[in-house]
Amino acid sequence: MNALLDGMRFLCDGTHMLTGITAAYGTPSQHEACLYGNAQETALTDSGFIPCCRPLQENSIFDLASLTKLFTAILIMRLTEMGRLDLNESIGGIDPRFIHLRETTVFDVLCFRACLQTPGRIDDAPDRNEGLARLFAVHEAPLPRIRIYSDINAMVLKYIVEARSGMAFADAVRAYILDPAGMQDTYACIPPAQRDRCVCYNYEHRIAGDRYSLRTDVPPGTPHDPKSLLLSEGGRDLCGHAGLFSTRDDMVRLAQSLLRGELLSSESLCAIGTDRTGIDYGDGTYRQYLGFQCFAKHPWQHLSEVPAWMSDRSLGLSGFTGNHLSIDPVRSRFVLFLGNRCHARVSHIIPPKDQDITSYGLADDGTGRIIWPDGRAVPSSARYVYFKDERLHTPIERRMRTLVWL
Repeated sequence: MNALLDGMRFLCDGTHMLTGITAAYGTPSQHEACLYGNAQETALTDSGFIPCCRPLQENSIFDLASLTKLFTAILIMRLTEMGRLDLNESIGGIDPRFIHLRETTVFDVLCFRACLQTPGRIDDAPDRNEGLARLFAVHEAPLPRIRIYSDINAMVLKYIVEARSGMAFADAVRAYILDPAGMQDTYACIPPAQRDRCVCYNYEHRIAGDRYSLRTDVPPGTPHDPKSLLLSEGGRDLCGHAGLFSTRDDMVRLAQSLLRGELLSSESLCAIGTDRTGIDYGDGTYRQYLGFQCFAKHPWQHLSEVPAWMSDRSLGLSGFTGNHLSIDPVRSRFVLFLGNRCHARVSHIIPPKDQDITSYGLADDGTGRIIWPDGRAVPSSARYVYFKDERLHTPIERRMRTLVWL
């Protein structure tokens, strides 16, 4: 546990990539957990940014971001087990609003073999109605050689869940996942009385070339994902790719319920993490290794979302906000991180073609601070993902080897 806490301190206090992080790991019946750092560190007033420190709590509520996709995959598999859905059915045949997906199967969308594109970015739409119009006008495009992971697939699958469950997506999440798993602290729409418990992801900084941008539209309890922010109506119309909020303890309940076979059969859980797309081209490049709305284990560990000590049937997912969940149905293990790499951080950097991140004053590994145009020195979290194995997964593996209940 001490080594893990050292890694968490390094990420929060040493490099300042995260404001705070909570972690849990274990088996279907046992787990350990710890936390470190802050839920919020600064606020923006008429006088500028001021310190506003709120430590993380055991019951802090995190924006799950792309971990929401796992809930979508679980629902698709649950409906399949119930006989309400066949993965070989077409998207357009189930929901005629998807007029360009009449030949595209649920299976191909579920495992990213279908590359879906919309006529214009959804998060650039002027309003919700136009955003939905762009989503329903989605069409297949040629499959990219390298990167095929996309939010659009889960956004489409939400409507398949609604069509075959006869419920709003959020209601299906509640009926088939949250209630059976005992997850009473997970939300699509945060109750006003619980907003003080929410982690703050506001004041995210981004750089694209010489363009510096600052987000101020994500108060606590609001989806960080811009597409979910546009379409979800404050959580009243939950999206399939992002928009759920939860606590560490509730996410532990999810992982353990899955490992105990309470939400899905072991066959279905193994199917989620099975690679359906990966190709190693032999020239130093690869096509992403993906399962059902998740990452499958990658043969190149430094690129893998799944820890090295988990089996090939494991599933892995990360959320842009700083989260991670891996579940190994073969060895009955799970690992969970819920963190915050967005609040008052430079989370995303796209340098000009003739430059790299060191051009902004960062070290080669991405650590350091960037001088913002207003003179502030802002920590960078753009390379946080590359520190997870050494600082988090490795000490957890060593700790789990010593636990008597394993």
